[in-house]
Amino acid sequence: MTDYEKLIQHHMSNICPDYPKYSPIGKVYYENKKHYEGYYWFYETDNFVVDISDFFIKKDFIETDSHYFKQHILLVNNYIISGSGEWLNPYETIEPFSMFIMDTTSPFKRYLLHGNSRFLGVGIKFKQKMVEDYIKKTGEEDFNISTIFFGTQNYMTQPISKLSKEIIDCRLTGEEAKLFFEEKADEWLSIAIDAYKEHQDRKELSFEDQNGIENVARYIEDHYPFDIPQDLLENIAAMGGTKLKETFKKVYHMSITEFTQRKRMNIAENLLLTTDFDSKDIAKAIGYNSASRFSTLFKRYKGISPTEFRNQKKEVSIKTPFT
Repeated sequence: MTDYEKLIQHHMSNICPDYPKYSPIGKVYYENKKHYEGYYWFYETDNFVVDISDFFIKKDFIETDSHYFKQHILLVNNYIISGSGEWLNPYETIEPFSMFIMDTTSPFKRYLLHGNSRFLGVGIKFKQKMVEDYIKKTGEEDFNISTIFFGTQNYMTQPISKLSKEIIDCRLTGEEAKLFFEEKADEWLSIAIDAYKEHQDRKELSFEDQNGIENVARYIEDHYPFDIPQDLLENIAAMGGTKLKETFKKVYHMSITEFTQRKRMNIAENLLLTTDFDSKDIAKAIGYNSASRFSTLFKRYKGISPTEFRNQKKEVSIKTPFT
C-alpha cells in the first residue's frame, strides 16, 4: 500500500473492491460522514494520481487544512462537473465547468462546499517527479507548474471537459489502462502549457475592453432568465457587435450564448437538488418556455437528463455497498 492510499484510508475507511462505475485498474473508497457521503476513485503512479470524487454534500462545511497532501502531491488540479461553493481567501465561486486548483506548497486557501448539493470532479494530482521529468525532457528550467495552472484556469475548461469525460468513461484494464491514464495525465499537462503559452503570446486587452467584457458577463449572470438584447450588451461593453462577440470569446473561450446557457444549467442543477419543481417549472425559472428545450440543453452540458440527475441524489444514499 502506498503512502497516498494510507492517507486516503485516514479519511475514508471503506474500500469497494468491485465497484463497476469506473476503471477497475483504480481503487474505490466509500464514506458516509456528517457532512458528506459518496465515493472516491483513484489510480496512482510515481508521477501522478488521477481521481474522481463523487459526493453528496449533506451540510455546508469549510475545509481549512490541506497539510496532509504536502508530502505526496505538488499540485491538485480538478475539473468540476457538478459542485456549489466558494473559495474564501480570496473569494471566488466554485461552480460547474470550472477548475479547482490547490498548490500544496503555498498557504492553504480555505473553501466552502454548500450542503444539499452534489460534488463531482475529475482531476490529476501532479507529483514532484512529473515536474522534474518534464524539465529534463524540455530543458525549461524556469518551468513553474503552479503559475501555469493558475494562469490558465479560465482558458482550459473546454478541452479539460472532454478529457474528464474520457477518464470517467474509461473501463480499460491492465497495461491498456496504464497507458491510457499516462497519456491523459500528459495531455492534461500539455493542455495547460499550451494555453499558457498562447495566452502569453496573445496581445493583451486594454483595460477598457477587459472591464467592458467583465461587465457583460456580470450582467448576464444577474439577468440569466431573460432574453437580453444584443444591443444592450454592446452598450454595456461599449463595443460594436462583431468586436463584442470576438472579445468575449477571447476572454471566456465560449460564445455569449454558451455562457448564458451554462449559467442557466448551473442554476437548474441547484433547483433539481434543492426543490421538488418539475422540469417545466424549472425551465420557466431559468428562461425557457419549453421543457424539452431545457432537457436537451441540460443533457448537452451535464451529460444526463434532468430526471437522471435528480435521481442521482437518491442513489448515493440508497445504493451504498454496505446496505
